[in-house]
Amino acid sequence: MQLCNAYHESGPRIGLGQGDQWFNLSAYLARHVDDFPWMYAHPRPTMLDLLENHPNLLADASGWLEEMRSKTGSRAFAWPAPGRLLAPIGRPTKIVALGRNYAAHAQESGNEVPQEPVLFAKAPSAVCGPGDDILYPAGVKRLDPEIELAVVIGRRARRVEEAEAMTFVAGYTILNDITARDVQRSHQEKKWPWFRSKSYDTFCPMGPTLVLPDEVTDPHNLNLTLSVNGEIRQRSNTGMMIFKIPLLIATISSYMTLEPGDVIATGTPEGIAPLNVGNLVECFIEGLGTLQNRVVSG
Repeated sequence: MQLCNAYHESGPRIGLGQGDQWFNLSAYLARHVDDFPWMYAHPRPTMLDLLENHPNLLADASGWLEEMRSKTGSRAFAWPAPGRLLAPIGRPTKIVALGRNYAAHAQESGNEVPQEPVLFAKAPSAVCGPGDDILYPAGVKRLDPEIELAVVIGRRARRVEEAEAMTFVAGYTILNDITARDVQRSHQEKKWPWFRSKSYDTFCPMGPTLVLPDEVTDPHNLNLTLSVNGEIRQRSNTGMMIFKIPLLIATISSYMTLEPGDVIATGTPEGIAPLNVGNLVECFIEGLGTLQNRVVSG
């Protein structure tokens, strides 16, 4: 199953689908509001509202899908085309990202392969969605895309044991960790944090949908590619990650509480190269779809 966040002039609409069949979950929830008392405070729910109020999302979504697939439900809630998609999680409380989590990328950057996870943050305000423009900021001399598997947290996680960590995953999406490389290198030389170079507006495209765990048999065996104007620059497999998802969740939650909707960007493989204004960037991850964004002058 997949969840999407679709644009509507009166506010986003949540879709629930499987294969090519989609349903308007927002309409379904509104029709059954007495079954979802939390909706009285959130009459037009966002994806974050959904995650915060349904810690057993996979089981709940399965029941909703079955009911909407019924003859009556199909007539009332069928959604032939969700339309323009927004980022699955529009404003997570935090985005925790991994540096150098693929050995070849660490080496091409002139760094040693880390012995423990290298964590940094991206500002939630950097999030943009499928089809949105990536702004090339004035004054930045080099802009790089970085394809990453993003893990979305489904329930509050604090000091989670590695063996239980995957039960806290709501689903997966694609994240493009856009980086002002010249700014990052300048700050590294000064021993400053990477935060600014990673957090300009539009530096975190995400999407196209939130894919639930029932459709991802093994998140550590997904092919991924990043192409610019049709030319492949990055090609790898998530199995090449140094630190796997359970360890990442356990490690991060030992420092900070992860909230529903928080995003962990699991790192990028080798092949980083600069972008130019006008470039079309396409990020593909097996089973998750393709995230497309064009670079424009900012």
